[in-house]
Amino acid sequence: MGAQHNQENSNVGHFHGTAAQLGLESLGTLQRGLAELLDITESLQFKPLGSERYPFPLSMAVYEEMPQPKTVRVDAQRRMHSDPLASLELALVLLELYESNQPGTKECVANDLDLLTECFRSKRLNGWIAVLGDVNREDLEREIKARWQFKFISGDGRTGGLYVLLNMLCRYGFVYGRIVGGDSHAMGHFIEDFTPGLLVCSGRMTDLELSLSLAAMKLGVPAIVPPDYPFTLGRRIPAESVEEIAEAVVDFPNIRRLLNIPGIPALPEYLDAQYAGEKFEPTMVWGQTPESFYLVRKGEVTSSGVEVVGNPAEALGVILTVAGEPLDAFDRGYIESRAAATLNMIHGVRARLEQGKLVLELAEAIQLSGRRLGQTLIGAIGHEFPKLDKVRAQVIFDSGELTKLAEQVRTEQGERQKMVESASEETIDDFVTCVGCSPFAPAHVCVQTPQRPPPRGRPLEMIKTGALYGYDDMSNIHHRALHSGLNSFGVCSKGKCIDPAGGEWSGANEAVIRLTDGRTRRVQLHSLDEAPHTGCGCFGLVMFKTDEPRTGIGVMARGYKGPAPDGRSWEDLHYALAGKQTPGIAGASAGYLFSPKFLSAHGGWKSVAWVSPKIAALMGQRLPKGVEIGPEVG
Repeated sequence: MGAQHNQENSNVGHFHGTAAQLGLESLGTLQRGLAELLDITESLQFKPLGSERYPFPLSMAVYEEMPQPKTVRVDAQRRMHSDPLASLELALVLLELYESNQPGTKECVANDLDLLTECFRSKRLNGWIAVLGDVNREDLEREIKARWQFKFISGDGRTGGLYVLLNMLCRYGFVYGRIVGGDSHAMGHFIEDFTPGLLVCSGRMTDLELSLSLAAMKLGVPAIVPPDYPFTLGRRIPAESVEEIAEAVVDFPNIRRLLNIPGIPALPEYLDAQYAGEKFEPTMVWGQTPESFYLVRKGEVTSSGVEVVGNPAEALGVILTVAGEPLDAFDRGYIESRAAATLNMIHGVRARLEQGKLVLELAEAIQLSGRRLGQTLIGAIGHEFPKLDKVRAQVIFDSGELTKLAEQVRTEQGERQKMVESASEETIDDFVTCVGCSPFAPAHVCVQTPQRPPPRGRPLEMIKTGALYGYDDMSNIHHRALHSGLNSFGVCSKGKCIDPAGGEWSGANEAVIRLTDGRTRRVQLHSLDEAPHTGCGCFGLVMFKTDEPRTGIGVMARGYKGPAPDGRSWEDLHYALAGKQTPGIAGASAGYLFSPKFLSAHGGWKSVAWVSPKIAALMGQRLPKGVEIGPEVG
């Protein structure tokens, strides 16, 4: 089955319809389920749950203002017979009323900061699953988790898991989709298109469970249903056994899938990650002599291979010649470091880079040949950068040969370092993009330059080389429909400069429009005014416009426990920025604090009025006088 599953009514999804679409038997099921829901919510009042920002998200999605229980019940009773399908949204509000009164629900609902963490983590999952019916849940979870990476959402009682899932999905829509209260239609489409929620219905189901499952589908949540499921509406796949369900769970477009990549060359079998960090007393050290060196350079390579000159000794020179374009200074430096790091996976070997040299420490009785050293470095490049498939390794132990080459290598290393240090947005042709967070933040794209490093703090070179010669981090980032089959890492032409101080470029704008499907249309890399950089969820600090302690900009480090002078907390700023573009706020990493273009549209550090203690510590003596520092809290 698997890919052969057919989604029944897959074009219906977040459906709109009337009672005419229900047969008499299914209509009776729905009405009985709604009647039971009315019965179990009689005389109940809404009780607070885990979120202060969105305490009752289902009710907020359906009603523009928080309703009174009596209003919901009257609306539901009126529509239950005249238009039962129109009462499904009200059924979700009644579910929220019921679950808010159950003793275990509050413990299952994520608080506001934990929700953002769950949304961020969802990019490394296929999705979230809630279960309805009397299926053996342990067997179901075991079968699904053996194949896929899903998080099962639990709750109090048989309907609690569904409620907790819907609670998460609606709050997800409010934060990352900017859905406004009372617009359940927009909420349903956002949930259907961008959230990773899935309902699995299996085993015997009560009329109440059947009715709530249909209500969830009306809100955009797809479902796996039994073959005898009584309703013909909604995005669903019929499956009976746990094996069939496990095959079907990834067949919905909102469920995330790994990037399809071609075969990647395996690392040599003798490499093992368990040896990285291995502790031993070295009995031999290679590569610390004055004539030693290590270099990756660009050049023509007919076929990969290893050339060894001399016998193993303390002096060591390694030149890796790689065929590829553009292989600029950033690329070569990063490839150099990644290949060297792989040597730590050899038993009894520790490797590090030291002033342009590859230093190897060898444990007692370890026999590392020059050929194996070269083969390991070639294998490391092929594994992490599979688009670079022609690499020649020269491993040199002969001191005379090393002395001849050392001056030339040092010159090349120096020129490369100058290129890296002098690179600017004006001197390079392309910027780097990353949509690794797009599975949960469809309006966000990271645009990265030498003067605007990634907000998460990853090296710019990592994203750039992954875009040009490999793939994204390949571990388990999942991709949604917007970027199906697309590497998360990319490059884009910078285009023409529109605003030098604000850092707005035509090519970057075109990339942002394309990668967000038009949700974001401009980005100013160094301004907080009109179109600041969008936020994901992993920025290390937030910059924000403020009038306290004076008109200017505040900079708060991630997780600061105290308030800014204007009263805003880290949570306030995070919610305002998460997954979207918010004038007056932008995220960044610590590296941006030292950029010559730091907030250049506002005058750089002259505009900063307040910083949290961690930012002050990072800046040290470079923090301008007059900047207020927040107190240490917690």
